[in-house]
Parts: sequence; structure tokens; C-alpha cells
Amino acid sequence: MHIVARPMLDRCHSDRDDNEANRVRWENPKARLLLIDPHDKVVMASGRLVAGPTVGERDDQRDLFLGVVGDVPWFARRNTQARPEARSLRSVDLEPTDRELVMSAVAALAWHESNPTCPRCGRPTRITSGGPARVCPDGHQVFPRTDPAIIAAVLDTEDRIVLARQHSWAAHRRSVVAGFVEAGEPAEHALVREVAEETTLTITAARYVGSQAWPFPRSLMFGYVARATGSIDVAEDELAEADLFTRDEVRQQVQCGALQLPPTLSIARALIDAWLARRLPEPESGFDLSSPLA
Repeated sequence: MHIVARPMLDRCHSDRDDNEANRVRWENPKARLLLIDPHDKVVMASGRLVAGPTVGERDDQRDLFLGVVGDVPWFARRNTQARPEARSLRSVDLEPTDRELVMSAVAALAWHESNPTCPRCGRPTRITSGGPARVCPDGHQVFPRTDPAIIAAVLDTEDRIVLARQHSWAAHRRSVVAGFVEAGEPAEHALVREVAEETTLTITAARYVGSQAWPFPRSLMFGYVARATGSIDVAEDELAEADLFTRDEVRQQVQCGALQLPPTLSIARALIDAWLARRLPEPESGFDLSSPLA
């Protein structure tokens, strides 16, 4: 059985750029305004996001409409002042609704801040009423761009996992293999290429597991579980090191502090945790998309 993850955030596609609809949402007593600080940190309490009420008149160039959860409209704003109690998104564990809200907020804010002009005419652009796009004086609409990337739990024939370290990371920090999809390249091909480039391992089977938006600043991670053969030989310009680990080795090294895994918010951690719990599907159970399905 395949389970489809349903979005908890209704982005109100039919009227999210309707000024009157957004005014009504903003003035709804239940509406919430999520503040994101300059370093993409958020305030939390009792494990949940802290968001205040919408007050005063909405500034549609600052207060982005995210969508509705249940009957609660949500907006987001960049808080120009850092708050000492705010926490980094890379260090918190969020429940699914909060995760969807904050990922959407950070991604939208980052995109708007980095795209102030029209790529066609070079003139300044303004945020549309709901915030999903920008428009220039000539009426050209500009929509957010996302960088696709693959990320994979790469397993050998003994079911050990490849954990790697980038040069900029602390000596005990490790994660799974990941890399960006190049222009015109299918994600499955990027998986084979990236694993070979970074470790010299050869992918023999792979199965798509799921995706995650990673708005630092605008990636969409396509997660896989893959089987690989060969021996690891790290290219110095790609990774600092990479090794195969058994489940017992990962648990023991995490417990004693010799190994730091990715943050719980990330799909990298989800893949590792699923492998530890033996919940990942077999890589060989997927379709071979390199040949016709018929």
C-alpha cells in the first residue's frame, strides 16, 4: 500500500491573490503572524511555534500569506531584530503542521529577498497580494524557483549505510550522500552520478522514498534508498571522508558522542532513522525507470 502525505496547509490557490479575501483573513481573530528572524530562527514554547495575532493594517509587501490550517489563516514576516530566545531551525524538532508552516515561510521570505528585480526587463518587482509571486511594472510575473537535489541512504550488500563528512563539518559530524540535479538531468541519473563522484560506488538499484523542502535557501530534496557495490574512494574535492557503518556502530558511536547525525528536521535524519529501525523499503523493490514500464 502506498500512502500519500496530505498537506496540512491549504494555500488557497483560487483566491490567494484576492485583496479582499486576504483582508478578511488578516482581520480574522484567529489569524496568526509567524515572525522569522534574520538568521531564520524562530521562537518556540512547549515544542510548538510561537506566533502572535495579526494586528493593525496588513503590509502586503512584508506580511506574506502562507495559507490556512483548519480555520486559522497564517501569515509570515521577516523580523529585522534578532531575539535571544529564538532557536535555529536546524536544531529543533517540529511537529508536522509547524514544519510545513515554517518551511513555507522561510522559503518564501528567502526567495522574495533575493529576487527584487524582473529577470526579463530588470525593473523592480512587487510582491503580489498573497505573496506567491512577484510582478514588475510591465506585468511580467516571476514565480519562485527551487533547486532540485537528491539525497540517499546508500546501502551495501550487507545492509551497511554510507555516512560521509564534508570538509567544512566538525570531525564527528556525518550524513548521507546528497547532491544537486544538473540542468536537463533526471533525478535518478543524478543519484547514480553523485554517488559515483563522491564515493566511486556504483548504484545497482534504487527506490524513491519521499521528498522534503529544504529552504536554506531553496532546495527540494528527493530522497532515495539505494544499493551500491564497490569500494569507497573519496575524491578530495567532494568529501573529507566517507565510510560504511552497521546499525550497532551508529548507535554506539552516537551514544558516546563520537558521531553526530543530521538534525531531526531533515530528510537525511529521517532516512538514517528509518534505516536504523529497518523501515526502509528494499532498493530492489522499485521500478527500473531506465526502460519502458510496459
